[in-house]
Formats: sequence, structure tokens, C-alpha cells
Amino acid sequence: MTSRRYQFFKNFYDNSDEMRLMIITNPSQFKIVNFSKPFLNVLGYTEKELLEIATLESLIHPDYYESLEQAKILYLKQGFLNDHEISLKTKNGNKVLVYADVISTKDKEGNILFTHFLYKYIPDGGNKTSFEAAKVQLNLESLNKTFLEAQDFYQYFHDFYEDAPDMLASTSITADMEVELEQIGFSHCNKTLAQKLGYSKEEVLNMKMISLHHPDCWDELNMMKSQLLKHGHVSNLELLFKKKNGDVFPVSLNAKVRLDSHGKKIIGIGMWRDITELVEARRQLQETNDLLTRQNEEIKTLMHIMSHDIQSPIRAIGNFTQFILEENKENLSATSLNFLYKLQVNTKRLYHLTQDVISYFFKGSLENIEDTNLKDIVDQVLAYLDLPPLIKIQFKSDIKDFKTKKTLLTQIFYNLISNAIKYHHNPDAAEICIEAKENNENLFFTVRDNGPGIAPKFHKTVFEPLQRLKAVNDVEGSGMGLAIVEKLIAQEGGKISLESDVGKGATFTFTWPKHTQ
Repeated sequence: MTSRRYQFFKNFYDNSDEMRLMIITNPSQFKIVNFSKPFLNVLGYTEKELLEIATLESLIHPDYYESLEQAKILYLKQGFLNDHEISLKTKNGNKVLVYADVISTKDKEGNILFTHFLYKYIPDGGNKTSFEAAKVQLNLESLNKTFLEAQDFYQYFHDFYEDAPDMLASTSITADMEVELEQIGFSHCNKTLAQKLGYSKEEVLNMKMISLHHPDCWDELNMMKSQLLKHGHVSNLELLFKKKNGDVFPVSLNAKVRLDSHGKKIIGIGMWRDITELVEARRQLQETNDLLTRQNEEIKTLMHIMSHDIQSPIRAIGNFTQFILEENKENLSATSLNFLYKLQVNTKRLYHLTQDVISYFFKGSLENIEDTNLKDIVDQVLAYLDLPPLIKIQFKSDIKDFKTKKTLLTQIFYNLISNAIKYHHNPDAAEICIEAKENNENLFFTVRDNGPGIAPKFHKTVFEPLQRLKAVNDVEGSGMGLAIVEKLIAQEGGKISLESDVGKGATFTFTWPKHTQ
């Protein structure tokens, strides 16, 4: 026996208030291994004396050896004994009449490891009549115990029903099922239903079900009745309850028809749940959605203004500046020319900033899906860029043609490649490597450069709109490039990561979904 199992049985027997005995018994061994204190006290042995007993017969009065043999045969045949009449023998030889229950603990192969005895003591005397009387008494006690347990069990569910947080009720159903909704009353209801509505239970049981509901939902009640009779259940039907004081609150009804043994509908059971908080949460959510809709419309209006009304004067400023330079370049001072050149640069920067902001908010879901490949995308990006002749760009791809939102993916590569050049400490010596791989669901792209690198503390900052790691005058652009990249990738369900450190270049890796059509 394992120490854990031994300790379990020892505690069980030590704490038992009944006469119990546990033995090892087989053809080659008999040993008492556990016993309860009542067993020891009734038979009058000490612990040492009881543990030294060598046979089961030593504990049985000689008048009952024949009964013991019958018990052994019956036990081996059934595997257990219940209420077998026998008499134990005390230390001084007296009879102790008992009913014996016997069960065993077996190993995985079915071999008996231990035998457990429960002796129900019959205190008076020792004849057949006393056995029968005691047996009747035990049966009465057992019936009474069962009744008390059933009563406790019923009381538990009664209390659960009465105090449940939801409102519960049931209603009898006529055999022909043609009763009008206005005639349906209650056969039972719980305390919660009455309290929530401000009635007593007696008042509710004398009311019709329809009168507890606000007239605005009576059509839904009729629909509920039809569905209940047709399908046998209704789930999450939203209605309005009306309190005794006239107040109204929303509820969700779940109802079911109960059948008798012949399959006939005999009772309807309903559960109403107060959903006031849920309805209020919905209302607040709808208000939030309406507000977001209005704000989105305002943003769209602003973006269209930026796209047309703002960019037109920006282009005009750039054009007029160019006209002034062309007509008066020879007549202007060096200072004035410098100001005009700076005006051109800042006008160009402002134009690109508005373009990038519009791209950040609007590029995405409406783009067409088309066939392409990585070389075609990279060639298109390089055609847009005015690259120094010594820049090296190479790409490695395990992917042939694939379907994707080509315009979006081209925009991403444009920003990643142009950033690698713009922020390079020596653009003429820049090297950029582009790689592509795939699995069943996604494409994986990598853009690696040999630039100055990015310190880890800036790895999140670089993806924020209008953030730069260099001064505005040092680098061309709006500071929106990587923000646009991350947003486009995220809205398509992908992710981008950055690996970099100062002086070690930068590697951007992102996932991009495959499209089958």
C-alpha cells in the first residue's frame, strides 16, 4: 500500500463513529490493518490485542461459524455483502449481534487487496426476534434518513428557485393548446419576480401573464406563444415588464414547454432577466458609434479640403515662386534668392505633408487586387526615386507571381526604400537588400540596409506620425512614411517589426496576407 493510500484509510478509520474493520485476507495471510474506535470499544480489546488476532473466526462467536461460512460463499459469489446477520465475540466471550456489510479494494487486475467490514450494532441481546426487530428499526432509520435528505435536497432547490437573480414562473397549458394569450395565468412564480415588479406572490398568481407586460410588446408576446407551441422553446426574446407602480423596464425571456410521460405539453416555464444595464450599454454604444460616424465624416471633409482647397494654393505658391526666380534671378540680392529657395523647399515639404496625411487616413481597403511579383513592385518604386548611381539594391525572392493590393504594397516598399536612402549617412555607399518568403497564409518581406541604424529606444517612436530622428532641415520628407507603412500593414492584418542598433543598419520585416481572388 502506498503511503498516501495508507494515510487515507488510517484517517478514515480513526475518525469513523461506526464499527469498522479493514483486513488483508488471502489463502496465505490474515492481518488486521485498520479498525475504528467503536469496534475496539464494543469488543473490549486493546489495540495490541486486536492486531495480534490471527484469524477472522477468532472475532466470530462459535454459534455463528455456519453463518460465517455462508457469508464467505455469498461474498465470493457477489463480490459484496449487505446486512448479513452474524454475531461477533467480545474479549470475554459475549455475543454482539450485528448486521455486516462487506466490500473490497482491488488492484487493476481485480485481485482483492483489502476487505472492509461495516458492523451495524444491535445492542439488546441475541435472538432471531431481536435481529428482525433491529432490522426493521434500521430500515425505518434508513427511510427516515432518506426522507430528511430528500427534504434537504428539495429545500435547496426551493431556495435556489425562490432567491434566483432571474425572474422565474410557470404556467399550466390546456390540452388543446388553443387558449388565448389573455387567459394565460401563473401556476408558480419565484419571490424575485414578485419583488422586481412590486407585487406579492399571491397577487402575481392571481394575475394574467399579459398584464405584467407593457402593451408595446404584446405583439411580441403573441409571436412568442406561437413559437413556443411550434418549437417548444423561445430564446432571448426582448420584452418590456411593467411594475405595479407603472414603471417599465426591459427584460429578456427564455421559455420552454415541459412534456408529460406521453409527450403532451403540460406546462410552460419562463425565465425573465432584467437587461436594463445591457440596454443602457447598447444606447451608449450607439451614441458613441453615431459620434464616431459624425467625426469620421468631419475628418473626410477635412481631408478633402486638404486634398483640393489647401493643395491648390500650395501649388500656386510654388509656381509663383518659380516665376519670380525665373524673371528676377539676375536682379535679386543673394539674401532674397536664399529666401525664395527656402520658400520653394518648404512649399514642396508642405505639399508632400498634406499628401502623406491623406494617404495615412484613406489608403487601404478599396484598393483592387491584382497579379504582380516582387521584381515588378521594386522596379516601379525605383522608377519613382531619383537614386544616386552607386546605390546597390538587390532582392531575393522564393515567391513567383502572387495576388495582392499592388498599389498598397508598392507604397510600403516606396517608403521603406526611400527612408533607407534619406537617412543613410553616406547615400552613395548605400546597400539595400529586399527578401520575400511565404507560407500557406502570408507573405513575408524584409527590407535591410547598411545605414547608421536606429537605437532600440526609438524603435516604437519611428512608427508614430510626424516623428523624425533627424532635424527637419537635415532630411527631406514629412515624418509620415513609417506611420503610413505600419497603418497600411495593420489594416490588412499584417505586422511589422524592426531590428536595429546604432551603427548596424536597420532591418524591417513585415507579414502581408495572401489573396486567392
